[in-house]
This record gives sequence, C-alpha cells and structure tokens, in this order.
Amino acid sequence: MEKTLLKSPVATINPPGIEIIDDKTYTSVGSVSFPKRKTEGILAPYVEAYYNADKNILTARAVVYVDVNVSQNETFTCSIFQNCYVDMNGKSQLQFFIAYDMPEKISKDFTIYEIDFHAKQDIFPGNLSDVETIQTFLWDIDPISSRGTETIVRPT
Repeated sequence: MEKTLLKSPVATINPPGIEIIDDKTYTSVGSVSFPKRKTEGILAPYVEAYYNADKNILTARAVVYVDVNVSQNETFTCSIFQNCYVDMNGKSQLQFFIAYDMPEKISKDFTIYEIDFHAKQDIFPGNLSDVETIQTFLWDIDPISSRGTETIVRPT
C-alpha cells in the first residue's frame, strides 16, 4: 500500500492557543545519536512541570531533539503556544505547543535544546494550582507532523 500525503492549501498552520513566546532562539546543550533509527518524524520531548504555590507559577522545562543537519549554528528558533481544554471530568487543563518549521527526514543525529516557559494565568480559565498534568507537543508548522507527551505537575 502506498502512503498518501495530503498537502495543505496554506503554507503554515499554527497550533491552537495563544502565542506566549514569539520566535525565541535557544542554544544547544548537547547532542545524541540513535544509530539504528530508520523512521522520519519528530522525537517526543522530555518534559518536567512544577507548580510554585507561593508565587502561583507553573513552570515547564522541555528537552527537545532537533535534527543536527537542520539546526543552524547549534541554535533552534521556536514559538510557544498555550491552549486550554476541558477534560472528561469538566476540569480546565493546559496544553503547550513548541512550534517550529523544519523538514521531515530520516535522521540519526540530534542536537538537544532545553526550553523553559511559564503558564500564563491570565489566559487560563482555571486555577494553576488545580492543574495535575500538562500536555506538551512539538508542532511542525509546515504542517506534516507533531509529537507530544503528557507530564505530571509536581509541587516545588
């Protein structure tokens, strides 16, 4: 069976939500290789999230992996979008999208970037203290692929 790839009628598709960080550039913190990798596509980010009750701040740190051949001078530029959804229990939950534009291809060598960001309380209808998990996605705006993970929010 042959794979069918649909083309978007627009050049880019931004993720849902409100942009909270616009085109910030990050510097590499290292690299990693997966010598036997045979598929193209995005590697899921590793994410940790913490809530500071004293300051009412929810902070997330994502480790993302970018194809070493497409990162420029060991830098990675992306935007971050914050979205809210209501879960099956009627509770407001948070999603974050790390949006970038890079070609999809098979890669075995990746540059590693750490991306820190804070949830914006003013665009979240619930209380940050009630958030138990967040979802964080890498979102390629070209718009062929995205990849995400769910993370437990821990107290600091």
